[in-house]
Amino acid sequence: MSTIKEIAERTKLSAGTVSIVLNGRGDEMRIAKKTQQRILEAAQGVGYLPNVSARRLRQSNARNIPSIAIFWPSDLSSDLLGRFFMGAQNPILEQEFEFEMTIQPYARKHMHRIKEICDQGNFHGAILTGISAEEQRYLEENPIQVPAVFFNRESSSYSCAHVDTYEIGRKSAELFAARGHKKVGTIVPDHLVNTENNLRFRGFVEACATYGLELKDRHIQTAPMTMEGGNAAAKKIIEGGGDLPTAMFFPMGIMAVAALPEFHRAGIIVPDHMEILTYGDHDAEKYSVPSLTTVKLPVEEMAAACIRLVMSRIHDPSGKPKSLEFETPIIFRESCGGFGYEM
Repeated sequence: MSTIKEIAERTKLSAGTVSIVLNGRGDEMRIAKKTQQRILEAAQGVGYLPNVSARRLRQSNARNIPSIAIFWPSDLSSDLLGRFFMGAQNPILEQEFEFEMTIQPYARKHMHRIKEICDQGNFHGAILTGISAEEQRYLEENPIQVPAVFFNRESSSYSCAHVDTYEIGRKSAELFAARGHKKVGTIVPDHLVNTENNLRFRGFVEACATYGLELKDRHIQTAPMTMEGGNAAAKKIIEGGGDLPTAMFFPMGIMAVAALPEFHRAGIIVPDHMEILTYGDHDAEKYSVPSLTTVKLPVEEMAAACIRLVMSRIHDPSGKPKSLEFETPIIFRESCGGFGYEM
């Protein structure tokens, strides 16, 4: 990265003058507008990036407020990110805390890099989302040196906000059995295939066996947790041949929304020919045709809880980790079991 010294050499000005301008104090120090413009153009030409953190520390009126990093895996649905952000901002809007929040994308199998970033003191606290069982073990064996919270993972070493993922799968199969279905299907998020975190799928499969529901291999499809993934999975279910399932469980509502046109084109009427249950409860599920019955994942409430948990640890580092479990009610709509009430 270019330095102030290089810019000074280009403009034939002193490093002190360049530094004053780049730190936004040109007018205060009565440096001519033309000189300021010359410095800024030179800085832009060499790709200079100011040290924002250092600049803020130098400001006499800078506020010392916590900085929290939200680590978000690149393969986790961006739809969830929007909901997470909506919930995480509530403690600010309700004037509970003042803090800065940074979204930090990360790739799988790079948990050591996250630990390095946190241990270097770049943030006062961290919230980790979508981590795998392997990544969780790494973090529990190699603790992060700042207060950290797990989103939707249960841990005894870290504070966490989570749901009973296995129970979600189990009660989804129980609902299908109670509705009189015999042949069912489901979509599995591709990033969870063959992982220990796939408890929702395991709960669904084991409950299907318990309730005598037929779950054929061709009625189990893997797909990315996107609308495109849901649409592609629906095509495969339809093109798989044989009798179709009379009930489908989707791991995310937007995937089911994208599947509806494929079912419509194939002459499958929802819910008459096939009932659909989703997991999530985003706005799209309320306004699709038909509207979608869902197992609610309270993302917004959990995100707000994560903020409160990490802020609590920042203010009291000696405090013990806390685990908060959230309910996941079934919200009935037109795609399964009637509509307008919860279970």
